Amino acid sequence: MNIRQNLTKFKNKVLDIIFPNGFSCIFCGREIPQGDICDRCTEKNIFNTGNRCQLCDTPIKEGNIVCDHCKSHKRAFKSVSCPLLYENEIRSSILKFKSDGAKYLAKPFAKLIFDRLTTDDIQFDIIVPVPSHKKTIRKRGYNPARVLADELSLLTGKPVADILIKTVQTKNQKLLNFNERQTNLENSMTITDANFVKGKKVLIIDDIITTAATVNACALLMHKASEIYACAIARRSL
Repeated sequence: MNIRQNLTKFKNKVLDIIFPNGFSCIFCGREIPQGDICDRCTEKNIFNTGNRCQLCDTPIKEGNIVCDHCKSHKRAFKSVSCPLLYENEIRSSILKFKSDGAKYLAKPFAKLIFDRLTTDDIQFDIIVPVPSHKKTIRKRGYNPARVLADELSLLTGKPVADILIKTVQTKNQKLLNFNERQTNLENSMTITDANFVKGKKVLIIDDIITTAATVNACALLMHKASEIYACAIARRSL
């Protein structure tokens, strides 16, 4: 075996470690011949389908158009698109992506978001990731929303704009109830240039959406945009 063959073999081993999702299901880890999701997980109704709120994308009863929360809370965005439901294996995979350094999952997650945006026919000019506080980024090593935004940018050809900054390290949203989530983010973010989004169609991207309080807070800062949409990997049940 010559040097070139040795280097190729080494490279392939490294890629196998960095990109394991090409050989196993990104949710349950089951080995599969190709793709990112195995048949078993697909059959578990992991996708956010059926009748959903036209604003926040949460599953609602057939015949309803908007959920009760969106009826009582004004939304600064037009709609939300989340391809998956935040349950079981999905939850574990997203937590792995957010907290265990599994950045390689951003690629298949972004592809799922891209497919959903295409189905929903969402048109946008720029992608704006939900910001993380600098202390959180230092601890985690990266902002999951920013990593997702980079992958989605590659798929869509649309630029990423880091125009939102998290100035206050707020309480973790998952520890709060619905009403607390609505006020927890008040005055915690700022926009570097409000005129940058003027007349543009903006897509806000996050990893998980529950009450939509975070993406709504972001949208309020970009009120000069012509249209604002939001997306995430999964929709968490209210």
